[in-house]
Amino acid sequence: MSKKQRNASRSAQRASLLALAKSVRVPSQTDVCVVGGGAAGLVASIVAAEHGARVVVLEQAPECGRSILATGNGRCNFANRTLDPKLFNDPSFVRHACGTTWLDDVLDFFRNCGLAWAEEDGGRLYPLSRQASSVRNVLLARARAARVVLAAAREVTQLGRAGDLFEVTWHEMFGTQQYGSLRAQTLVVATGGLAELPLGDLGLTTTPISPILCPLACKGPLLDVLDGRRVRASATLLRNDHVVLKESGEVLFRPYGLSGIVVFNLSRHSLPDDKIVLDLMPTLPIQDALALASFALDGILDPVIAHALFSVTKDAREAVMLAKSLCYTVEGPAETSRAQVHRGGIVTNQLRPHNLEAKEIPRLFVCGEAVDVDGPCGGYNLAWAWKSGLVAGLAASEGLKS
Repeated sequence: MSKKQRNASRSAQRASLLALAKSVRVPSQTDVCVVGGGAAGLVASIVAAEHGARVVVLEQAPECGRSILATGNGRCNFANRTLDPKLFNDPSFVRHACGTTWLDDVLDFFRNCGLAWAEEDGGRLYPLSRQASSVRNVLLARARAARVVLAAAREVTQLGRAGDLFEVTWHEMFGTQQYGSLRAQTLVVATGGLAELPLGDLGLTTTPISPILCPLACKGPLLDVLDGRRVRASATLLRNDHVVLKESGEVLFRPYGLSGIVVFNLSRHSLPDDKIVLDLMPTLPIQDALALASFALDGILDPVIAHALFSVTKDAREAVMLAKSLCYTVEGPAETSRAQVHRGGIVTNQLRPHNLEAKEIPRLFVCGEAVDVDGPCGGYNLAWAWKSGLVAGLAASEGLKS
């Protein structure tokens, strides 16, 4: 298919999605309004609806669940066998919010959605199909079965109060640009990391949104020569010669710097001018490497990388030393439009961790990336989205009875 044909196909698909979104009638009043139809928002809407609430989801994208499709390189690493709150930026809050049955709760929910899964290295859990669309589709099917109103292509512009109710103002994204509003007894804020929170006069404090779990722009040797080469390496993040973090796994060389899961995890902690030191032979002690490199480095390294190192040093011993301590200077995040997670959002000390309700605003709940919570690669951030959606959705439905 030519580029022109692909663009035409995408345009036709978007037009179809917008037409479908336009056909959805949004009521003027509902029990629960969920702002954001991504991972956390869909789970929250399902749980609230299955507990008897009338639920409307307002989503800016042309379809709900679209953000899920890009996770895990399209394969959706939806959880991890080991969900440890200590891996998150606010471990105490995550521990209290997610409880001791975090993984069981998430897996039970997806089992009841009809999803099968498989485990890969590092405890990563993927849908059995290895397709993110499997996860998105079972969520949409369950939401529709629960009679959730999935109102896509509607950007929320303002959140406010109208007496005892919340008032949500939105405008259509399918050509008419008309504004609408609805009132809800309870509100769930589940906007993703890229969305600015339209909090209006609700008085909630947020931290700035910034991309993490992304490549890092770096200065250092051989980046152009090694573009596209992958290596299993140990990476040490240094700040003023002090170790900030160590990670092991795959590193990808790019012309602008470094990528790969290891670097994504370093990006959560890195600052400009930090150093990243790579050991390209982490399982091989330096004396063994020197002994094996008597003739060439090809037997212990990717030959392309070996030849690149040797071209710099012209000496086998020096090439081995370089391979064990290849140093780069961090300039900042790169390819931020593809960042897996965005740090920031509503500050956690404003929320009750057991139900994610705003302390000063009864019946307003926050979940997913809208909360200032983030974790490493490996299914941790989606696991937070699902569990926080479960907590907020149940609490929102119970808030109707208070």
